[in-house]
Amino acid sequence: MLMFKSKTMSLALGGLLLAAGMVAGGTQAQTLTAQEIMERVDTRYTGDSSVSRAQLILVDRNNRERVRDLRLLTLEEEGVTKGVTFFLSPTDVAGTAYLSYDYDASDDEAWLYLPALKQVRRVAAGDRSGSFMGSDFTYSDLNGTTLEWYDYRLLSDSEVVDGAPAWLIESTPKPEFRDRVLAETGYERSHLWIRQDNFVQVQGQIWVARGGRVKYFSARDLEEIDGIWTAKRIQMITTRNGNREHASVFQIHDVRYNEHNDPALFTTQAMQQGAN
Repeated sequence: MLMFKSKTMSLALGGLLLAAGMVAGGTQAQTLTAQEIMERVDTRYTGDSSVSRAQLILVDRNNRERVRDLRLLTLEEEGVTKGVTFFLSPTDVAGTAYLSYDYDASDDEAWLYLPALKQVRRVAAGDRSGSFMGSDFTYSDLNGTTLEWYDYRLLSDSEVVDGAPAWLIESTPKPEFRDRVLAETGYERSHLWIRQDNFVQVQGQIWVARGGRVKYFSARDLEEIDGIWTAKRIQMITTRNGNREHASVFQIHDVRYNEHNDPALFTTQAMQQGAN
């Protein structure tokens, strides 16, 4: 869920809903800088809380699919965005849970609960460039990275994605943050396509630092739910030398905003109890 709370290029599962609240007027949209556009993406309203069902679909190079059923929750509190993902099925992953705290003013925290081990494991910063549950999304994709770590450059203001006008912005780590960005994300730079009418990131191209791989992100099936723009299909494709290696899709269902405000759902104890 691109979870942009002082974050950019992130897919935190509550934020994976890709909500957007701000709408650009025509003249205003043409005069925004790349930095200002990304600040709008970063601060758009995504609801005070959300709950949804989803499927994580893993697709191999032979188009064989594995499907995992999920329950996703998010909660906005002062200074922190919390998200928890519960794996419901199949049996080999059922009971697994992932919890993240994305702080505005300090380093983020994340935990993974593995029922087979009956153990909650903290996800260290150095592990966040790794694959999330065998998917093409990394932990850093889910958690996000800090907006201020990057320089942004407007490459085009006349792109079109799925019939909608979009900006194309290049994101590169600032020199003083480059080592940290590489350690936590594994990415060298990104191209981001941002819709001009609602500041939703609808497309991305991401250069991986090692292995000669390039990833392609897309957000599709946008729907305005309770005034919040929501992408119901989120895809990441990994390629090498121009050939697809594998792909992953989050298919979002039954999204509801602002129906809960219980912080007890976002604890390591709740992770072990499972989805209710």
